[in-house]
Amino acid sequence: MGLFSFDGGKKESQPPNTRSQRKLCWESRDAFFQCLDKADILDAMDPKNSKSIKSHCKVENEKFEENCAHSWIKYFKEKRVIDFKREETIKRIEQEAKQREQNQ
Repeated sequence: MGLFSFDGGKKESQPPNTRSQRKLCWESRDAFFQCLDKADILDAMDPKNSKSIKSHCKVENEKFEENCAHSWIKYFKEKRVIDFKREETIKRIEQEAKQREQNQ
């Protein structure tokens, strides 16, 4: 026992960070996000969506939370919204560029 080995009786059940565990996490994330897409839910962190998530994607959400570290779950959910907004911005800019070309 080392000086810093005392954990106060608290044990967080974080999955080990192995290649196979990361793969399982990513597969769980993908299944959860596919379910969110089918339910037309973008932001899984928005409290307004919690009822819809529970009714449409309960199993997928539980697997996602079971198979991924908490910090990864937060990161993936935030990244989903950021990526969506980024894609929407790119589409808008491309559309505006096409309109400018047509007007010239």
